[in-house]
Amino acid sequence: MKTINIAIKDFEVGIRTRKFQIIIAIFAIISLGIVYYSKRLGISEGLYKTPFQMLFLSSFSNAFNYSIALLGILLGATSISEEIEKGTLKLIASKPTHRDEILMGKLLGGLATIGVSLALFYILTVAFALILGVPITEDDAVKFLATLPFSVLYGLVFLSIGLLISTFIKRSKNALIMGIFVFVFFGFLLSIIAGIIAFAVAGLPPIPNILENATNLTEEQLQDLFLKDPEYQAWLTKLTTTAEKILSISPNYHYQEIVRLIFGGKPQISEVISSFAYEQSVVEERSLSESLGLAMRNIVALSVMFLIPMALVYYRFLKMDIR
Repeated sequence: MKTINIAIKDFEVGIRTRKFQIIIAIFAIISLGIVYYSKRLGISEGLYKTPFQMLFLSSFSNAFNYSIALLGILLGATSISEEIEKGTLKLIASKPTHRDEILMGKLLGGLATIGVSLALFYILTVAFALILGVPITEDDAVKFLATLPFSVLYGLVFLSIGLLISTFIKRSKNALIMGIFVFVFFGFLLSIIAGIIAFAVAGLPPIPNILENATNLTEEQLQDLFLKDPEYQAWLTKLTTTAEKILSISPNYHYQEIVRLIFGGKPQISEVISSFAYEQSVVEERSLSESLGLAMRNIVALSVMFLIPMALVYYRFLKMDIR
């Protein structure tokens, strides 16, 4: 019961904060933005079969992914350190309440906050799609809802990382800065590092055999010649797989892969590259259970990325000085 009371208090305090309100506003803007632009730009019929597939298999969904991560880490980074500064944590601990109950209450409070935020995004996305006339098939709706628990898990990964930061850094402003740095690292810096290393491993791209009349070809035809060259595709596959190996330490990568596979994305990167080169569909028909089976490695990785920081948080919190 004490755990539930702490969770309710954390949830009530959390939804009143300015950072939560800003994140909710960002979710609403992203929801409207991705639906509006999918309506305006239309579906790339050669690559995707439905508008919702295009939304969540293209760069449209990046802003949503980043917002979940930012919400989770901001909630966690100040959850403990802020209460230490205010003295409320010391007051709670002075009562007959175990520290593990306090920690579990904070985790459940964060879970509730993330769950409500994501539920609003999902509801708004469907509502905007209906209002703007973006078609939603029954299959799209099922797959869209199937991503919700993994979106929550993804948010919890960053919540646990934020809580871990909060157990090491007692000043809330410093913890917040560190949280933002971790968010930027996983969201942006790691992709740049992976790209540089992958390029160093794969080397320079091969030059395809240019026809004698290549001077008469347009820029689009030359680009098409490069993309369809088997050696170039092999080089691009090596480049991408090397980058993916580095990015596999990032929660962002595994969440994106889960969403991509749930929406029917082709499992092999070589197939995706070939599909883009020949302007073929990057998705395939398969059941939701088959997609979840393909994504199991990523689901397990995301679960581990949540459990390891939480185990460290538990150890640190039980031993830390909360004065």
